[in-house]
Amino acid sequence: MNEKASSSQALSYEHDGLTLGYSLVGGGEPVLFVHGATGTGEFEWGKLAARLSHRFRCVLPDLRGHGRSEFRRSGYTGTAVCADLRRLIEHLNLDQPHIVGFSYGSEISLMLELAEPGTARSLVLVSPGTGRAPDHRLPSVGYLHRIWPTTLQRLHDAHHSPEHWRSLVATLAEDSSTRSELPADVLAGVGCPVLLLAGERDDQLRRSQAATFAQVNPRARYVEIEGAAHAAHLESPARIVQVVGDFLAEVDVERRSGRHDTTKVG
Repeated sequence: MNEKASSSQALSYEHDGLTLGYSLVGGGEPVLFVHGATGTGEFEWGKLAARLSHRFRCVLPDLRGHGRSEFRRSGYTGTAVCADLRRLIEHLNLDQPHIVGFSYGSEISLMLELAEPGTARSLVLVSPGTGRAPDHRLPSVGYLHRIWPTTLQRLHDAHHSPEHWRSLVATLAEDSSTRSELPADVLAGVGCPVLLLAGERDDQLRRSQAATFAQVNPRARYVEIEGAAHAAHLESPARIVQVVGDFLAEVDVERRSGRHDTTKVG
């Protein structure tokens, strides 16, 4: 599943004293892809970007501490990651990109739009999360270390160290624990079109939060991907390419025509 986007360019930019890596592939309207915890842009989104590159300019960053991007544990928060992505948007003059995120990356994508409304042309949130529910007990870091996928553990060896993934897991778990579940009025206030995707076998909380988001926001739609679990974009790539590609194209048609209705596609 680790398919590099064909003809992608490996580039970097500077922010907050860190050198941060990203890849570019394709041409057309801009799409910023945000990977999940301990993933990388190429690993997470290489296949999807390759299939969309004939229509879209796909930007695949490695979040700070991931892949080719430098790491500093001090001050590693979702707010800091959002600031990195805003700097990348400015660096590339992306002019209100579509933003596509997975899991932790979906949380960051939503944070980015909520902090500065209008940053995203649209949001595509795969296995979305809207914060820690009051009655939800978070798993311990020790447990996460025991069950973390080997494929994700090995992604950072070349630029960090074989045990670097452990620091990332601990840092991201600590950061995620600080974010409480977003209330309905905040979700309802997201003004851009939103496509929420989750596998039918994904975590129940994530599916429930996605359904709630779609219920309270008329510009949001929730689609469950049959047969998929947490990483629906890797497990059912053909279906995700179809749904996401159609959604992004429809949003761009609306934008060019000046319409801002609540048309939903998928």
